[in-house]
Amino acid sequence: MLRYTLPFCLLIADTISASEEKGGMPQLNPESFSSQIFWLISLFIILFLINHYFFLPKIKNIRKKRDETIQGYLDDAKKLNDSFNSLVEKMNKEFEEVKIEQNALIKKTFEENKKIFDKKILEINNDFEDKKNKLNSDIDENKKMITKELPKLCVDLSDKLYEKIMGEKKKGSVDDFKKLIGDDK
Repeated sequence: MLRYTLPFCLLIADTISASEEKGGMPQLNPESFSSQIFWLISLFIILFLINHYFFLPKIKNIRKKRDETIQGYLDDAKKLNDSFNSLVEKMNKEFEEVKIEQNALIKKTFEENKKIFDKKILEINNDFEDKKNKLNSDIDENKKMITKELPKLCVDLSDKLYEKIMGEKKKGSVDDFKKLIGDDK
């Protein structure tokens, strides 16, 4: 047993003296692993508990309030949109009603003005016909008068021409003129 103990002691002594002489990084020293693992687990548990019971509820509350606020805004926007759509529909309905009323009023006014226009046109046409008939009757009267007076005027004219050309006064008769032109009626 001694034989085994002696090399073991030498190996441990060598390892202890080698580690003292090395002065390397203490994190990589296997003797400090247990304390490092203890503090690692302790810190992770503390951080987990702080996050789980302190920060996470605050974040959940903030998210919940944010979702409620967004939902409230969406509900308000939907209500406003619905009221706006109802107002637009109401305005369109009123616009169509007013449009129909105005079209009816325009049509009524147009019909009334058309009746007045037709009445005036009829009056103007009647007045024109009356004037035309009066002018035709005046023309007929003047034609009759000229036809009646024409032989006398021709006789007077021929008497004046005869007097100027021949220098004598001679009086012709209408009956002679009528015989001359062949109008014995």
